[in-house]
Amino acid sequence: MQFLIDFLLSILPYIKTIFLAIIPLGFIIFIHELGHFYAAKRCGIKVNTFSLGFGPKLVGIQRAGTEYRISLLPFGGYVQMEGESPTEQTGAEGEFASASVGNRAFVVAAGPAVNLIFGIFVYWLVFATGINSDSARLIGGLTGQTLGTKEPIQIGGMAPEGAGAKGGLLPGDIVLAVNGDAITHWSVFHTRILTSAAKELEILVERDGVHRTLYVTPEAVPSVRGDIGLIKVSAKDKTVVRDVADGSLAAQAGVQVGDLIESINGEPIYNVPYFGYGVWHPSADWSAEKHQALHQHINENEQSVMLGIRRDDEVQTIEMPVHWRVITNVQENSIAEQAGIQNGDVLAALNGEPIDNATLYSQLNAMKNEPIVLNLIRDGNLIEVSLVDVSQVSEADAPPFGLAWQTALSGMQFMAQTPPLPEYDLLSSLGKGVEATWLTFTTVGRTLQQLIGGEVSPKHLAGPIGIANATSRMFERVGLSSVLFFIGFISINLCIVNLLPIPIADGGQLLFFTVEKIRGKPMPRKAQEIVQQVSIVLLIALFLYITWFDGISLIHDIRN
Repeated sequence: MQFLIDFLLSILPYIKTIFLAIIPLGFIIFIHELGHFYAAKRCGIKVNTFSLGFGPKLVGIQRAGTEYRISLLPFGGYVQMEGESPTEQTGAEGEFASASVGNRAFVVAAGPAVNLIFGIFVYWLVFATGINSDSARLIGGLTGQTLGTKEPIQIGGMAPEGAGAKGGLLPGDIVLAVNGDAITHWSVFHTRILTSAAKELEILVERDGVHRTLYVTPEAVPSVRGDIGLIKVSAKDKTVVRDVADGSLAAQAGVQVGDLIESINGEPIYNVPYFGYGVWHPSADWSAEKHQALHQHINENEQSVMLGIRRDDEVQTIEMPVHWRVITNVQENSIAEQAGIQNGDVLAALNGEPIDNATLYSQLNAMKNEPIVLNLIRDGNLIEVSLVDVSQVSEADAPPFGLAWQTALSGMQFMAQTPPLPEYDLLSSLGKGVEATWLTFTTVGRTLQQLIGGEVSPKHLAGPIGIANATSRMFERVGLSSVLFFIGFISINLCIVNLLPIPIADGGQLLFFTVEKIRGKPMPRKAQEIVQQVSIVLLIALFLYITWFDGISLIHDIRN
């Protein structure tokens, strides 16, 4: 029983966030149905039921021949028109089938049209209220385009034994196309790799001004949705100095905030140097191993580290001694916080021995059953703290005792350089909203083309559960503008999917109306019934297939 109680308590936050995610997604479906409802009323078609939500009716009222109801499941809604189903058609006035072809097409198209208009409105609102770095990354990821200064899609870090290296890719290569399709954003390249496990890809790159065609076969890595592709490369980052401590060795050598770091000890830098606690985790991946190697390379000559720096148009080399400062970042309600450690404290000693960044992680994990005394420097004062209840921490806990850290090299801290974020007035925001809508159409269209061509498996698609899960994670991790943009993206997706020529979708009905207009009469009722029944079976099968993978992905997220 206790296990069941613990399990329910562990999943309550996920239920809450997913429920919060259902509300905006349900609203998107609701306004889709509202479009059908409004158009049907305008065309004189009798609407029997207009429901907010699905399932059993909770409450309802009758007005002008229409029952307005609220149903149990708050995910969207539906409109039930008189004579909408072929089996219910009598030819009476006011039935959906009795309306003109033009009116029926207007009613069917109104739903996707409202979703499109709503998506444009949300995009316009996001651009008008101002975008931040999170929303800029999200917009780039969803539309495949970069906001602000156009940056090349360039290879940065690379594992020597990875599929990318085996295929001939090199750090600094600019990716132009994959299988003939132009690559406009790193997320587009990442998706092509992810969905191409064990499939050879033709990659066009630019290297030293020359175009080269390479052939790379991503290795297949098992995941909850089946095999995914991996080539073990990362995007190139430009590294800038984020902070220089007053009086530090870096400050004395002349390093300034905003300096662009192009090399360390003569080695080109393709990614932001990071030497925090995560690099030293026992399960660290290839990218962490690259940071470990750079850390070792710097320590090979502690008397001198040489930085290749670009400042404006000037290139220079600055030399200074190597000195590491380990700066704490404490998790809330952790053992470290209870011991009195604060964010920004400098770790000086562990049980009387000087701190070694390279071995600190393993040392702490090895001391989970021993007394731990840490010496800290805070505001120039030396402080001693003791960690208690350390035996309660499991081997899987990361960071150990809730104590994370980052390092400063000779007083410097680094970050990735980001392009300046543009600002838009109301009119230009509308233009950007329309542009982003078109980019969304082209991105989704390209995905559908790859799906039909077998380049992308349906396993990688997301159904209602997957979309709700993604939306809930958006609420937790990013700002409001990012959530709004994602909701607009889903609304436009709903418009596109409903316009596909699938018989049960709005696009399928529009196709039937086109055939009817050409023939001068509707398709035979029996043929319509057969097509709809077959379509329903196929769509239910696809829905269950996608939902299965959404479900196991959600369970995987909860467990981890």
